[in-house]
Amino acid sequence: MSGFFFTNWNQQALLDLREGGRQVRIAQEALMDAEAYVLNKSLGDHAVEHSTYSRALEALHSRDTQFTKLDRFLRAPDGTRRSAVAIVKALETSWTDVLAVARDGRLDEAQVMLRERGNAAQVAGLRAAFDRFLVEWNSQFASYETRIEIGKVFVLLSELVIGAVMIFAFRAGARDARARQAAIAQMDESRTQVGHLFEMTDMLQSAADRHDANAVLRATAGQLIGGFGGALYVFNNSRDRLILSTSWACEDADALPETITVNQCWAMKRGKPHINRSGGRALCCEHHASAAAALEIPMMARGENLGLLQIFAHGAEAEERLSRILSLSSALGDAMSLALSNIALREKLRNQALRDPLTGLYNRRYMEDSLDRYVRLAEREGRKVSVIMIDLDHFKRLNDEHGHATGDAVLREAAAAIVGTLRETDVACRYGGEEMIVFLPDCDLDDAAVKAEQIRERIEALSGAHGAQVSASLGVSSVPATSSNSADLVKAADTALYRAKHNGRNQVALAPLRSGWRGPTDGLDQGAGPLAIAAE
Repeated sequence: MSGFFFTNWNQQALLDLREGGRQVRIAQEALMDAEAYVLNKSLGDHAVEHSTYSRALEALHSRDTQFTKLDRFLRAPDGTRRSAVAIVKALETSWTDVLAVARDGRLDEAQVMLRERGNAAQVAGLRAAFDRFLVEWNSQFASYETRIEIGKVFVLLSELVIGAVMIFAFRAGARDARARQAAIAQMDESRTQVGHLFEMTDMLQSAADRHDANAVLRATAGQLIGGFGGALYVFNNSRDRLILSTSWACEDADALPETITVNQCWAMKRGKPHINRSGGRALCCEHHASAAAALEIPMMARGENLGLLQIFAHGAEAEERLSRILSLSSALGDAMSLALSNIALREKLRNQALRDPLTGLYNRRYMEDSLDRYVRLAEREGRKVSVIMIDLDHFKRLNDEHGHATGDAVLREAAAAIVGTLRETDVACRYGGEEMIVFLPDCDLDDAAVKAEQIRERIEALSGAHGAQVSASLGVSSVPATSSNSADLVKAADTALYRAKHNGRNQVALAPLRSGWRGPTDGLDQGAGPLAIAAE
């Protein structure tokens, strides 16, 4: 088992090393993208997009940890010592000044500023530090791979040595022969167990989500600890309780609680394995309602508690049988906890790439990709898709009068109000600043207008909470009633939104119908209240 844990630890370290190198490469690419944008702007290239520069700076800001790794690789020509984070901040400040000059059309002055401030030399120093770091980073791969191979060889040699010792120790007679056979069988069983654990670890590294990891756990548990039932509990998103993730081979599965709080479980409170004995003959957890004995193992990875693994046994000597498989069950829990930690990390990175951090809504990049898919699907299947563009009224004035903290709170609560009115299939995104956009599959223009009015009312109801008037103007468009593709759909909703603002704000306006369209909206009249129907 020690050889298995050694090998498993090195495999995890190799994965962490690979992830760290990937993040450093992303930071390196972001630095080069930002520099290229500034250079192109200083040369008068108007074709480059500012979004490239913004994404590059965002990537640099979010990876300060990676830049601190470069400090020992930085070599300043004048002998001074500066941290990589300080250099990046100085570059950003200098680039901001250069871009301001370039935007005024003073390109020669911008180029002189770049030369005089030595931006190129600073970037070159960072690039050299990146290269030195990556050279050292690559050299560590071979070391970890060698350790993993040594661990595997150690496990196999240990098994062979144990087998040899047992064979030579019990060669004296028939009685020793039976003992030798038993030892060989135990050695084979141990080798099989180690093989299953290696296979489980390899499969878990490929698990895309908890569903995949649960399937691997059930299959491996059936092979390693056959005759025992089990269940896996993992923390919910708020981490205030454990929820049942999966179970297997449980005779009284109905008795398993759907949720467990940490205060109900001795294993979670103590941070170590605990056996709930059958019949209530000893200290049992409050959640334990089964007649079977239960071994409970808290699952830890990277200093974080991720869940609880339960193993059940029935019949006579159930507690003794659970004690005998404690080591093997702990190995199962360790492998599973690492997999859950990796899955949670990937999910966190995926959410950071797709979600707006302030409101929790999807970001604009996700919206553009998803809306195009929805519209093409609607065109192919003859279905409808509607879009609602939302803009908070006088938001700059609210920020100026009440502070940015209040503005951020209003944005978060407005996003929550929007999400609260939507179906599970609807998608809400932050379009930019105080603008948000919602697209509604299988929803025509009439129903979208009703939904927009509900959103307007909910946002207006936020006014009392912050001592400020909060309202929104909304524009609605739909495929095929007002638009024929995703680009026209967003543009039509945006145009309707500005019509609503022009007409007095705090109202809903509809985009004009396409020429020749004959649909249910033909009967709508021009509205005079908060819902203003623009069907020009």
